Amino acid sequence: MRSANPARHVSLPFPRAPRYGPEDQAAVRDLLHAGRLSDTSRGPAIAALEDAFADLTNTVYALSFASGTASLHGALRGVGAHPDAGVVTSPLTWISAILVAFHAGSFPVFADVEPGGVNLNPATIATAGQASAVLVTHTFGIPARMDALTAVTGVPIVEDCSHAHGARYASRPVGSWGAAGCFSLMERKPVSGGEGGVLTTNSRTVYERALTLGHHPHRLAAELTDPALRPLTSTGLGYKTRMPTVAAAIASVQLRRLADRMAASETNFARLLDVLHAHAAPITTPLVAAGSTRGWYGTPLIITEPVPNPAALFAACTAAGVPVRPLYEDWLSSPLLQDPALLHEAFPHVRHTGWRPPDPHALPNYQVARRQTLLLKVPDVPAADYMHQVGDTLATVLTQAIR
Repeated sequence: MRSANPARHVSLPFPRAPRYGPEDQAAVRDLLHAGRLSDTSRGPAIAALEDAFADLTNTVYALSFASGTASLHGALRGVGAHPDAGVVTSPLTWISAILVAFHAGSFPVFADVEPGGVNLNPATIATAGQASAVLVTHTFGIPARMDALTAVTGVPIVEDCSHAHGARYASRPVGSWGAAGCFSLMERKPVSGGEGGVLTTNSRTVYERALTLGHHPHRLAAELTDPALRPLTSTGLGYKTRMPTVAAAIASVQLRRLADRMAASETNFARLLDVLHAHAAPITTPLVAAGSTRGWYGTPLIITEPVPNPAALFAACTAAGVPVRPLYEDWLSSPLLQDPALLHEAFPHVRHTGWRPPDPHALPNYQVARRQTLLLKVPDVPAADYMHQVGDTLATVLTQAIR
């Protein structure tokens, strides 16, 4: 039923559990007592986290890194991205998932998102440009249509799962569909190590090529089997992107709580949608395919009526206490991607590639998504009263802001 007196402000505090509780702290203390905060091989803390992510994604291999960005870099090296053809990606992602194409010696090629959605549109990949890889983000936790993507690309796919820990597409874990999957463990992600990243794959070749990027020669000597890579045993490639053991220990503890937090978020979001429906609020959500499970890192709501001023709507939500997050900047218009001199100074190899500054207006669905999407923070602890108040308040804000 529609509330008789819709709330005009969220007065309840955002419900949250401590980010790092007693179990996390105990894991760190154990490492301090053991005197092992760094690992040049594959010691217990690193092995436990990698094995846990392989289990989470039902993959053969998992490889830890110092950041999610480093894991993407390792994945693009693993699948053979190169300067003669770009890496197709969506601009509706964090900047690291764009710039990492340059890090890997290639360059980004932008394709549009799906109509009414936030993920890469499989139908736009073939016309985006020549590609050596596709990097697809499961944006804001919504699993991308991996069956359609794998059917049309013809080149290796790297899944950016940094928003989608524990998510599944068509009953199969994200991070297992492509040639590699990559997860971020930075502080605000559903599984945190403070910082860190994990690559998952079923390919021994991808695993070993990624291993050479920044892991210690001790580990390379123990694990490299490819004759073409064995000459790198004593040196690797020197990026030093291995994960500290503290991050691995904390993330392993956090991963054990992921299912409970996901269930709480799902319940909270369902309650919110019930309230918004009762108010007949002009809101829908991106499609989550049958048999799929979404992740929880910023929750996209699509406004179904034209939003005349997205900045004003965001400001009104914030002023009313609705827990919204800003969308990413429009990276297509950023100085780094628009100024060739700035880009060439940072990445000299780009002079010899097919890179051209992107046209910010060439991706119409992306521009619509930027205007019509609100990102909401959904608690991962039970929060019935809070979600009801958020739904009432958001409905009121939309009534006033969209005319």
